[in-house]
Amino acid sequence: LYKYKYKRVFDYTPLPINKAKRGMIGIPRVLNIYEDYPFWFTFFTNLGYRVVLSGKSTRSIYEMGMESIPSESVCYPGKISHGHIVDLCNKKIKKIFYPCIFYTIQEDVNAGNYYNCPVVASYPEAISANIDLHDVKFYKPFLNLNDKERLTKKLIIELKDENLTEEEIKESVEKAYEELFKYKEDVIEEGNKALKYIEENNKKGIVLCGRPYHIDPEINHGIPEMIENYDLVVLSEDSIRDKGHINRPLRVIDQWAYHTRLYAAATYVSESKYLELIQLNSFGCGLDAVTTDQVNEILENNNKIYTLIKIDEINNLGAIRIRIRSLIASINDRVNKNFEKTNNDTQDNRVLFTKEMKKKHTILVPQMSPIHFQFLNAAAKKSGYNFEVLPSVDKKAIDEGLKYVNNDACYPSIIVIGQMINAIKSGKYDLNNTSLLISQTGGGCRATNYIAFIRKALKDMNLEHIPVISANMVGLDKQPGFKLTIPFVHRILIALALGDVLMRVTYRTRPYEKVKGSVNELYNAWVKECKKIVSKGSFSQFKRTVNKIVEDFDNISINEDIEKPKVGIVGEILVKFHPTANNDVFSLLEEEGAEVIVPDLLDFALYCSYNGVIKFDEYLIGSKKSHTINTLATNAIEMYKHPAIDAFSKSKRFTTPATIIELADKAKNVLSLCNQCGEGWFLTAEMLELLDSDVNNILCLQPFACLPNHITGKGMIKKLKGIYPASNIVAIDYDPGASEVNQVNRIKLMLTTAKKNMKEKKELSI
Repeated sequence: LYKYKYKRVFDYTPLPINKAKRGMIGIPRVLNIYEDYPFWFTFFTNLGYRVVLSGKSTRSIYEMGMESIPSESVCYPGKISHGHIVDLCNKKIKKIFYPCIFYTIQEDVNAGNYYNCPVVASYPEAISANIDLHDVKFYKPFLNLNDKERLTKKLIIELKDENLTEEEIKESVEKAYEELFKYKEDVIEEGNKALKYIEENNKKGIVLCGRPYHIDPEINHGIPEMIENYDLVVLSEDSIRDKGHINRPLRVIDQWAYHTRLYAAATYVSESKYLELIQLNSFGCGLDAVTTDQVNEILENNNKIYTLIKIDEINNLGAIRIRIRSLIASINDRVNKNFEKTNNDTQDNRVLFTKEMKKKHTILVPQMSPIHFQFLNAAAKKSGYNFEVLPSVDKKAIDEGLKYVNNDACYPSIIVIGQMINAIKSGKYDLNNTSLLISQTGGGCRATNYIAFIRKALKDMNLEHIPVISANMVGLDKQPGFKLTIPFVHRILIALALGDVLMRVTYRTRPYEKVKGSVNELYNAWVKECKKIVSKGSFSQFKRTVNKIVEDFDNISINEDIEKPKVGIVGEILVKFHPTANNDVFSLLEEEGAEVIVPDLLDFALYCSYNGVIKFDEYLIGSKKSHTINTLATNAIEMYKHPAIDAFSKSKRFTTPATIIELADKAKNVLSLCNQCGEGWFLTAEMLELLDSDVNNILCLQPFACLPNHITGKGMIKKLKGIYPASNIVAIDYDPGASEVNQVNRIKLMLTTAKKNMKEKKELSI
């Protein structure tokens, strides 16, 4: 099937040049194009373009784009994309179309969502920010392939410079969908032929599960042919996607379309005596840390063998050959022993948090930001919940996380789950009256699946009776005993806003204090007061408290004549705020003589609510009703930020925070606001806000292989340096195996550059 798909998906003859009334347009042979090419070829051919495809992937294609790759830890399919764009440029193609497909075709109506992975959804942004395309028209619209009407409207807008009529675009879209669905049906038909051949000839088949781009021989390194050489029939997961009926609910949140196929294929394989499954996983694909355990569970529950093969740009296949031989030996051994498969229930029977539990249970909450989360207990208590926020510095949590979480999962997930497991094992809590709480955004980042990681860990510990509560505003995983009521959310927002204010004033004044310890003393006094304010929940008292805090810190005695380099901290939300995750980078910077500036945590809540507005406005998804709700939610959250904006604007030593609209306006000049996986456009906006505030030194903290940050973090640094030549931006990766010495050395080198630049600027002003 891999050979068939590769030939079939690109088996199209472009218009001759003399019949291409609208000239040529290039499409790179990369990522989602390995599935969507029939659509885009048909669309542009029908419009009168000669479609030029980049060359077949080779090592030389990869090397052509190496210099422009912004992140060394992005997957190989992402890296090789750069070479394909360069190849089209070398062919003198002046128009390139490479869409960002945020949502792909929904193939299972019971799936939680139908996202593409963050790299597939947004990588054209990284391409345009890192390759010189000044003489090329580069089209990279964000599209929802599952919504024909919205996609058509968006294409009409995006292609306005091409002088196409609306009718031409509508007609071409219709034909494009017809061809795409024909391609998908052809793959299923070929899968049916393969299954028939297997059964008639008593053969064994391997369902080689991957993503569309794994059919690229340069990416799969000839693994399908290797399997075929062992007299095994090779099928793809999408060739049998109509046959497996997933036993829901799954433990994981099934929100990525390719994953849904994978679970369906695993279900079908688990029920077949002729088939086995091998999963291909590109190194650095953090999303597949979600899939691997789930697929393993589906297969093992039916006594099937699960085999995972990781691949990257290195093509040494010796170890892979051994893995395949081992699988074949196990298959043969089972046949010889007349091994019978079992049909166990794979359904996730989760324990609910009930109203009765609310009265007695201690709810453990993982730490993320000590300055902010110290107020959550007070907010929860007034709503009848007994929260206990876990310790801010807990190195043991990492070790526990590594024991129970797939080690390919991101660093934050290891820390979050590790905190909870460490607390459960501490003996401090009655495990019959303990629940765990985790937040979910419902977005395209794997963070939405932390709850699945927690449930797996509990299962592995035989503690499945412990309820896991999801705190979210999008209707996920509802629990009868837990509700985010308006009064509860009101107090949480007051807590976060007060944390933001205390964070700003403390980091601004502490490096310059005349009396050592005076700032911390004032901070601690206000912490006690803020806990009372959160508990009371009075908005007017909250506003007065914000004003008093700013006034007190505005008047505390500091050395105004001392100048220190200002360093902004941005990045993945947990690594940015959690002292264990970032090795207490705030203290390190202050010890090294810098002033730390951290954007507000409340802004992330604003970013999440405002994204719903953007999705509707940009023809991705949503209704007028959801647009109104998200607009009202954004405005409501901004109300809790305005007291700080007003107070800081009147102060003498503090900068004024930006609103979410101001941040979005800055970001949209650099990248699309449809970049919404993880921190998305908000991460770039934070860097822009710092740079516009004359904070040129920025640390971008991110977990190793954080997919969204490949694009909106590391991926934007070159572009930002082009706009702000004085910028000094350094990306630091964090994970359990990262060298702290290396991290510290890079930070110190950044500070050396910062101090040098500050000295040169001072000399120039004199």
